[in-house]
Amino acid sequence: MIKIKNLNKEYSGFSLQDINLDIGKGEVLTLLGESGCGKSTLLKSVSGIIEDFTGDVFMNGRSIKGISPADTGISMVFQNSLLFPNMNVIDNVTFGLKIKRISKKERDLQGKEILKELGLEGFEKRHPYDLSGGQQQRVSIARALVMNPKLLLMDEPFSALDQNLRGKMQELLRKLQKKFKTTILFVTHDRDEAFYLSDRIAIMRDGKIEQVDSPYNIYNSPKNEFVSKFLGINNIFNGTVENSLFISKEIQLRVDSHHIDGRYKLALKSEDLRVVREDKGATFPGTIYDFSFRGGFYHIKVQIKDKKIVEVVQNNVKFDLYIGKKIFVKYSTDTIIKIGEKDQRI
Repeated sequence: MIKIKNLNKEYSGFSLQDINLDIGKGEVLTLLGESGCGKSTLLKSVSGIIEDFTGDVFMNGRSIKGISPADTGISMVFQNSLLFPNMNVIDNVTFGLKIKRISKKERDLQGKEILKELGLEGFEKRHPYDLSGGQQQRVSIARALVMNPKLLLMDEPFSALDQNLRGKMQELLRKLQKKFKTTILFVTHDRDEAFYLSDRIAIMRDGKIEQVDSPYNIYNSPKNEFVSKFLGINNIFNGTVENSLFISKEIQLRVDSHHIDGRYKLALKSEDLRVVREDKGATFPGTIYDFSFRGGFYHIKVQIKDKKIVEVVQNNVKFDLYIGKKIFVKYSTDTIIKIGEKDQRI
């Protein structure tokens, strides 16, 4: 449905570089990356807000470069709700319909229907200053959805909300998207938000797309070390596989037979590891370097050879932890991640 082809944009020492993306009808594709990586610039280029880029953007095979969002069927929701303070809720929601010369009776009917979907029935006559931050953002989403957009662009729409409200808004958006089959290009720097909402994720760095895939595939098969670390997978080792044994300067690991002999970059997910007292099964030795308990889990840092720190996350530990304690880290051969291709270097 949406094709971004060879898009480049330069400004102030920064550039988007050869962006190519396809977004399917009814798909939620998220641009995920750190602040300043080019996510919002790409979104604004797709929307038509930014026009002076090279390359093109197609909707259903037709170029929409240089065409205003109102004429392409694109709606947008930003971090701030951007509601008209002098208008009540129903007039804010139906403002776009008014511009399209829809009768007041019909636009009020459509506005009330979408407000009901967003849990704002009875709020029609209130003004933005009478609403909470979450209610204002729901009105903003209603204003976008009432236009029945071909593409909905969302730029960090929940980042200003507290964690509890943010979770509720994510759940609401997911529910509405499934109901209306809305095609969404979503921008966030929050990994959990991206994984919860997305059909596919495009991870960006310095104006480039590093990897595009489903949340599951990206997490279990990161393309390179940057993607791995960005997703919080920090236990990374460079070494060689020989006869199903991975050897690096810090560690030796038994691996599955599908790892043919050669050089590899392998990673261990923190949540797949356990600290244990005995050297039984697939383990390697270490010393407790630091630990804390947060979010219902122990977060344990273990120092191994060459002063390498391995992070372990587990929900319970059946013995006392203290810094300097000698332990073993238990792993499973079927959860070891191969980063990129064999012989890939940083």
